[in-house]
Amino acid sequence: MTASLRILVTGATGAVGSVVLRALTAAGHRVHGVSRRGGAGPRQHVWWAGREEPPPALRIRWDAVVHCAADTRWNLPDEEAEEATVQPLRAVLSLASAHTHVLHLSSSYATGLTGGVSSPSRDDYRNSYEWAKAASERLVRTAREGADIVRFPLVAGARADGALDRYSGFFWLPAALCSGAIPALVAAEKGLVDMVSTDDVAAHVTRLVADGRPARHRLTILGRGERAPRVREIFDSMRDTLNSWRSAHGVPPLDRLPSVTPEQWNRFHRPFAEQYLDRAQLLRIAAFQVYQGYLSVTEPFDVTHQVPDMEQTIVRSVRRWADTHRRAAARIPQPWYDRRTASAGSSRGS
Repeated sequence: MTASLRILVTGATGAVGSVVLRALTAAGHRVHGVSRRGGAGPRQHVWWAGREEPPPALRIRWDAVVHCAADTRWNLPDEEAEEATVQPLRAVLSLASAHTHVLHLSSSYATGLTGGVSSPSRDDYRNSYEWAKAASERLVRTAREGADIVRFPLVAGARADGALDRYSGFFWLPAALCSGAIPALVAAEKGLVDMVSTDDVAAHVTRLVADGRPARHRLTILGRGERAPRVREIFDSMRDTLNSWRSAHGVPPLDRLPSVTPEQWNRFHRPFAEQYLDRAQLLRIAAFQVYQGYLSVTEPFDVTHQVPDMEQTIVRSVRRWADTHRRAAARIPQPWYDRRTASAGSSRGS
């Protein structure tokens, strides 16, 4: 049996960090959590890492530090992305002694456009999030002689019931489907969407903690890899799940989105449409644009640990999202319209 360790988990109230904290606690460890707002219980601490000095309660000897805290916004300016991702990691590493087992949770997308994290050039990444995540991995490698780096793709809820402490990231998509914020499915025809459950991440971290601190850097990558589902499969499953929920609640079903390739969208549809959309519609288009690169990935990740099939977990997660976000799940999609026609109609009615 693994000895009880004193472990610090950052981002302890987040979607992943909260599950990791519970899993390590269930394994018999003395786990402390830290986040910007703190959580319930004496072992939950408030600390805005990178912005303020750590409180005295955190300046103790840690057997392991699991860095789960992350700002998953993909559209931050580069400077803000560095402040939100790299600086907090640097502050967290300052709490680790030479013997501390550091486990840094990264992203499969940290490899950007080159397939690696070695490049510091912003041009080698789709957005500032990937760029900052790659910089964080480089920081861990230079600051520590040995550490675990764990990459994983998009995250769904628990395998049993789809539950998440915080629905973010991927769950912008069901919300956008219900509101009509997405006019079309802009994706590569053979695009892949790799996903894992929070259970997968938590179980893997617990195993790594039990294995002990590696002498050198150890990289593991979770995911479905070549078995990841196609984009259209994900969207159809999501729509079917939402329509089942909507039917049970007396809400009209969602229509199937038309498919458009990124080239068609960016060369023809978007430039033409932008002339006629209002400000709210343009903001929706800009928000969805961030996802376009992730719905156009056709090469699977080279995973080191393939997680079990995700189909039912995604279904349960979308249904659980609907149950906990009833107003958003019951919205009637607003039609896209020509703002000139709308203005003319308004003038005639006045």
